[in-house]
Amino acid sequence: MHVHGTGFVPQPFAVVYRAGYRVLGGGAMPPAESFDVLQDAGVDTVVAKAVGDPTVTRWYRGSAWDAVETQLSRLEAQLAASGVEVGRGALLGVEGGDALASTEHVERWHARGVRVVTIVHLSDNRLGSTCLPWQKFVTRWVPVRGRGAGLTRLGRSVVRRMQELGMLVDLAHCDRLTLLDAVDAAQAPVASTHTGARALQPGFPRFVADDEMRAIASTGGVVGLWPYRSRGRGVRDMHELAAHARYIADLVGVEHLCIGTDMNGVPGTADGYRGERDIQRIGAALRDGGFTAEEVAAVMGANAARVLGL
Repeated sequence: MHVHGTGFVPQPFAVVYRAGYRVLGGGAMPPAESFDVLQDAGVDTVVAKAVGDPTVTRWYRGSAWDAVETQLSRLEAQLAASGVEVGRGALLGVEGGDALASTEHVERWHARGVRVVTIVHLSDNRLGSTCLPWQKFVTRWVPVRGRGAGLTRLGRSVVRRMQELGMLVDLAHCDRLTLLDAVDAAQAPVASTHTGARALQPGFPRFVADDEMRAIASTGGVVGLWPYRSRGRGVRDMHELAAHARYIADLVGVEHLCIGTDMNGVPGTADGYRGERDIQRIGAALRDGGFTAEEVAAVMGANAARVLGL
C-alpha cells in the first residue's frame, strides 16, 4: 500500500539528502531497491508514491507541482523497466498533498493516473497538520513550528473530491485532529497505510491511537503494518510486528489490516526485514502469531485490494 521508487531526490542532491538522514537520524538508510524485486518477493500490486512535501520537492527546479510530475514520470519509467504495468501491477500515488491548491488540482492528478494521496506528510500544509514534523522525526534538537489546526476547509474539499473520483485518502502522518476531521468528512473508506498501534508504543506519534483506528475502520478502511525501526522507534522485529497486527485485529477486525512497507522511504527497518524481498516473512510472522491462512491472505493483499477497488 505504500512504496517509493529509487532516486526520488535528484542527483547530486540525493547524496546530501541521505547523508542528512545519517547524521540527524542516527544511521544509514537501507540500500535502495528497484521494482525488479517485486516479482521475487511475490508482490502482485504496489502503490508507488512520489513525495510532494518540501523535504523532497525543494531539491527540484520549479514548483512543487512540477517536482511531483517529474517524480511520477520517473516512477512510470522505473515500473516499465521492471515489467510492471501501471493500473495493474502498480497504482500511482503522492505522499504529501502540498501541491494541491484546489479541487481542480485533485482532478488533474486523477486524470494523470494518481489513485492514492497521503494528504499530509512531514510538514503542515494547506490541507492539514502533521503528527510528526520532519525535524522531530530525525532529531529533537531542531525547533519545530507548526500550525496544528487539523483539516482545513480546503482539506475537507480535497477529501470529498478525491472520494467522488474514486481516489483513496491516506491519513498516514496526519495528526489526531486532521485524521478525525478527515474521517468525519469521508463518505468512503480511508487508510493509514504505514503505521502501528500507539497503545503498544505510546511515545511514537506516527502510530495511531485506538480511537483513531476505530474511526478509520468505521469507514471500511484499512491500517497498514509498517516494518519500520529507527532510533528506538517502530517495531523491533517480525514478532513485534505480528503483535501489532494482533492488537489491531482484536480492536477493529482483521479485515481492516494491510501492509505498507515504505520501500525506499524509511531510515531503518525491523530485525528480520531487510527489504522487499522479505515481505513473505511478514506473512510467516502472522501465521506464527496465530492468524489463519485466510486471515493472512486478507492482510497480505485482499483487504488492500478491496479499498483500492481492484
